Amino acid sequence: MRTYEFISIFNTKEDNYAVGLKAVKELLQKNGAEISSDEDMGDRLLAYPVKKEERGHYHLFVLNAAPESLIKIDEDLKLTPSVLKSLFVKKEN
Repeated sequence: MRTYEFISIFNTKEDNYAVGLKAVKELLQKNGAEISSDEDMGDRLLAYPVKKEERGHYHLFVLNAAPESLIKIDEDLKLTPSVLKSLFVKKEN
């Protein structure tokens, strides 16, 4: 298991943030990731439009996961409609 920082950007329209956050947490747990901490970073202006959206709601997770599980998680995140973008970064201890 390695430690990763994972940031996801959600669509800000309607209740997409709450629905997307719940889906992401379930997806992480289903694939064996252990969430150490999570932080709501709020609604921000995007540097460039993503899926025709100008704003996004950012959420940062610190998690422990097996490297091979990240591939499956990333594939499933691309199919989640409320997630605009996501990024995993290995955290140095």
